[in-house]
Amino acid sequence: MSNITGVADGQVRSRILVAARRSVVIGALGAAVLLGRALPVEAVALPQHPCTPALEQLLAEWDAAGFEMPSKPSQMIVHGRNGRVSSGGAVTYMTNQIRHAVWDCQHGNVQAVRERVALVAERLHQRS
Repeated sequence: MSNITGVADGQVRSRILVAARRSVVIGALGAAVLLGRALPVEAVALPQHPCTPALEQLLAEWDAAGFEMPSKPSQMIVHGRNGRVSSGGAVTYMTNQIRHAVWDCQHGNVQAVRERVALVAERLHQRS
């Protein structure tokens, strides 16, 4: 059995090279999944805008809530700290809103930050 899997435009790809490339991609995806379990925004220096204090407060509340990213897209229950419970969809939604709020703050869109902070804060303060 040959180690050659394909010839395209004069390139010869060996099965070993294909397997090595696949391992690297799978490893990178695994690292991305693990990093996704952390805070929605890490190591991002927030600019000093009028939106910064509200965003910093929201990030502190998010950290205190302690939600992890859902392990499945349709995960029904996600537990946080202090008895907090939410759905996987709600946690994903809040995470995306926080990321968008940080982006908006970095680009000076203060009104959008206020709206996103209010949306996430309202959901964080709901008790199931």
